[in-house]
Amino acid sequence: MYYLYNIKDKNEQELLKEHLEEMNARSILIIDDEKELCLLLENFLAKKTRSIDYSNSLETGVEKFKKMNPDLLILDHNLPDGNGIDNISVFKKLNKSLRIIIISAMSNLRNEALEKGADFFIEKPISFSQLKSILAIK
Repeated sequence: MYYLYNIKDKNEQELLKEHLEEMNARSILIIDDEKELCLLLENFLAKKTRSIDYSNSLETGVEKFKKMNPDLLILDHNLPDGNGIDNISVFKKLNKSLRIIIISAMSNLRNEALEKGADFFIEKPISFSQLKSILAIK
């Protein structure tokens, strides 16, 4: 059974909710090497967005990003062809107003991710009900 990612800090939950409501999460790209997780996230988030897609590698993710130009990027840290945190600047250069959520099971990466430009860090695993609450999905 899959669990989605967990934001434990209530202030961070509120910030994420406010930012996503402000931009109305018009388009979302998910980059995670776990295909099943991407499909679960895609199905779950489809109600909140006009377009959503996913990739299982950084290389394909960058290609899809350039075509899609999403408002929100959910980026796993540990990918088969690189680290998400090390590529935050690549995505931010392509879209300066982009919001990035780094997801990782390694909670010790939170500060590094935020220092390198991620808007939020979500620790794996979380529940769908918590994600629903964070994104204010009805």
